[in-house]
Amino acid sequence: MNMNNETLTRGNIVMAAESAGGIAAVLKIYGIKAVLGMAGAALLYIVLPPRNADGSFNEKEFVVRLACAGAFSIMFGDLGFSLLLQYAPAIASVLGPKPVDLMVGAPAWWITRAVALWFQRRQGKDIAELARDVKESI
Repeated sequence: MNMNNETLTRGNIVMAAESAGGIAAVLKIYGIKAVLGMAGAALLYIVLPPRNADGSFNEKEFVVRLACAGAFSIMFGDLGFSLLLQYAPAIASVLGPKPVDLMVGAPAWWITRAVALWFQRRQGKDIAELARDVKESI
């Protein structure tokens, strides 16, 4: 039995060629959905940019918000398109699934901003105080 022992190397990191093929397949399947979701969220950057409490630009929050928008598009894009297809088939047939992926990523931008602001306002509190704040707000 002839086994393929080829590897892909980059510096000190070694990965089997089959793993790289699997990663490429996943990126091909979900990549465009994530990119569209992130593009929709990036457009919202104009309206509500990620800022620190002092008003400076927050790069980490920006990256997290884009990643969450991509994840929302991957998780909910097909569901959103199937609902649109079910309830408004004329619109769904004109639009197609890609604009829906873009629109589904946008709420992640707002949700992650709300969570970030909530944590910013409670900076310095321990887990018990955070749990108490959650209980009081619900």
